[in-house]
Amino acid sequence: MKRAILTIFALILGFPFLTNASGERKDFYKYWYHVKSMVIFDKKHPLYDPFFGIHHVYINKKGLKTVQNQGKRTFPEGTKIAIVFYNHKEDQGAFVEGEKRLEAYMIKNSKKYKNTDGWGYFAYDAKGNPIVKDMKVDCHNCHSQVKDQDFVFSLWKE
Repeated sequence: MKRAILTIFALILGFPFLTNASGERKDFYKYWYHVKSMVIFDKKHPLYDPFFGIHHVYINKKGLKTVQNQGKRTFPEGTKIAIVFYNHKEDQGAFVEGEKRLEAYMIKNSKKYKNTDGWGYFAYDAKGNPIVKDMKVDCHNCHSQVKDQDFVFSLWKE
């Protein structure tokens, strides 16, 4: 009995260290579908500040067919998107990932995120600290530029 109680206690205490804010594994996106990668390396790009560097975009199975559609689209409830940002560094003529800068997530839940057209936005710095204070101001206002794409910038790349 003591062993069972200790095991449960250890799981409860250890669980937050193995998960992110939504209760999933911190590296859960690595098992999703890779949508695209991009390098923003020059200040000429309009998103250089704050999104310079290398970023990889992933999507869960629920949103896969929709992201593959290049036209007007509506993602199903439960779609999750992850974008992982790295500093870029030059290595023998190539840009490669440096230190991780941040992880950003979009979660489609129309009931929960009515104020942002059904999308929840979350971002964490390299230490795991949340950086989104106001989803509408910090994220959604910019994503409104791609309303016809259901507020998702990323397009599928084969």
